[in-house]
Amino acid sequence: MKPISLFVLCVMAVAMSAPAQAQVYEARRTDTTDPIQKPLLAAPNSAMARDATVIKWIRNPDAGEEVTAADFTFEVLRSGPGRMICYDLTGWPGERPWSVECTSSEANLPRIAQNRAFAEMGAKAAPTLEGGRPVLSSSGTGGIRELVLAAGEDGTRELSEVGSMWYNLRGNSQDTAIWHTFIGMPNFTGEQVGLPEVRDAGGAWLMFAGTPEAHVMLPGR
Repeated sequence: MKPISLFVLCVMAVAMSAPAQAQVYEARRTDTTDPIQKPLLAAPNSAMARDATVIKWIRNPDAGEEVTAADFTFEVLRSGPGRMICYDLTGWPGERPWSVECTSSEANLPRIAQNRAFAEMGAKAAPTLEGGRPVLSSSGTGGIRELVLAAGEDGTRELSEVGSMWYNLRGNSQDTAIWHTFIGMPNFTGEQVGLPEVRDAGGAWLMFAGTPEAHVMLPGR
């Protein structure tokens, strides 16, 4: 097995190590509107939530018609000793009505800022609609997808840190929110990571292989 395959499998093992992880996730659905506790609901367990940094994304109110990643900054609401960073995306363009997310590395912050800009600009252009809402997804169609693809082609797309984890919980409400966990592997192919490039019978697979959006999809999430 190639070294990168071992690396990915080790990360996956950590991500799915707890036998009762599903129960742990569901137990973290505790209703809260607290600006610090709410984003932490996206963390996979209490220990990681305890050590995570919580930030609040801020859009420049004086941004012009052409919004860029530079128009988005953040405020640290709570600093933690761990590498994980969590934030609330509820109400942002391209997001579901209830949306929180954590990422395992601050190196991913430039990508998140760019995602915010793409979501806003894409929504103004020709958004893909899901229940009347623009969808931030490189698998969709319309303005957002076009911005993501164009950035990938001209080399301006901000990349996930290789091997970094992304945890998000999104839905129409907290009660109906769905968990989604994946591992950023930008520009890698299935052969390089030792995984299929199409969804198989319940196993992990590499989505958007060979592109800046490539990531390992974890089964059950």
